[in-house]
Amino acid sequence: MAEYKHAATAARTGSAPRMVAPTTRVNFAFPFGKITVGEPVSDIAELASIVAELAAAVERTDTNPAVTHARERAQVLADRLH
Repeated sequence: MAEYKHAATAARTGSAPRMVAPTTRVNFAFPFGKITVGEPVSDIAELASIVAELAAAVERTDTNPAVTHARERAQVLADRLH
C-alpha cells in the first residue's frame, strides 16, 4: 500500500495530472434552408367547422362568456377557411 502511494505521488510531482474524459459530439447539417409542410386545406376547413359546431353546442349548455368567445373565434376561423 505504501508503495502505491509513493508511485502516485511521484507521478504527480512533475506536471498536472492527466485526465482523459470521453466526449461525444454530434453535428447535424441540413442541406435545405426551409421546410414547408403542406396539408389539404379541405381537411383543415372541415375540422374547423366541426370545432365551431362543438363550441356552439357547449355554448348552449354553458353561459360562461369565455365559451361564447371561443365559439365566436371558432366560427370566424371556419368561415375564413371555407
